[in-house]
Amino acid sequence: MKIKHFMQIPVFVFSLLIFLFATENYSSAQSKYLNYGFKIGLNALSTIKYDTYYAGDTTSGSFYTNKNGYLVGAFFRVNYSHLFLQPEVAWNYHQQTCGFMIPDKSNAGTYLPKALDINMDAVNTNLLLGYSIIKNKPFLFDVYIGTSLKWTYNIEYEINEEHSYHGKSDFYCYAGVIGFSAGISKLYFDFRYELNQPNTNLDFRNIPDISEAYQGVFLEKNENILSFSVGMMF
Repeated sequence: MKIKHFMQIPVFVFSLLIFLFATENYSSAQSKYLNYGFKIGLNALSTIKYDTYYAGDTTSGSFYTNKNGYLVGAFFRVNYSHLFLQPEVAWNYHQQTCGFMIPDKSNAGTYLPKALDINMDAVNTNLLLGYSIIKNKPFLFDVYIGTSLKWTYNIEYEINEEHSYHGKSDFYCYAGVIGFSAGISKLYFDFRYELNQPNTNLDFRNIPDISEAYQGVFLEKNENILSFSVGMMF
């Protein structure tokens, strides 16, 4: 199970710290022209809009729950004085629970609450433009802005822990990125927010082999992503 695999993240971070401080290290936080690095961390979807519909009609009493996900990424950085350009590629695993309502066939005019668990695998390519506020060996502190293009290639759905559906998707979306990063020698920290991902609505008719009872459900939602990662930059 993916969650069990990523329970080892604290062990990785601890090992990284031991490696850094147990070895003799004369490197600076940033070289003059070019850096490269890797990172591993956590992400969380941040839903800023959520409306549910059935057969075109608004339904009430719905809810959503955003859960922690995971990321692994690599990057390189081209430096020009205090400015830098940073292309990146990252794998992300996202988790979310979406509540919705469907008509109760045994009681006309009433609705039954249901919950859909969504697990998503995605690949991001990012391009960041940043500025190093602090660039004093071995310390580094940057702020940056940029863009992100995401390809969600695999989605797993589960309704009320009873019905599971699996689908592959050519689902693309884009977002703006703002954040900051810090470095101490080779140790690298990154904290960012991906803003206003469009095209995150969910029409249940697009879920493969879903029961007819759910095909009238439509979720209108807009999501941002908050993430934190730690790694090494060389």
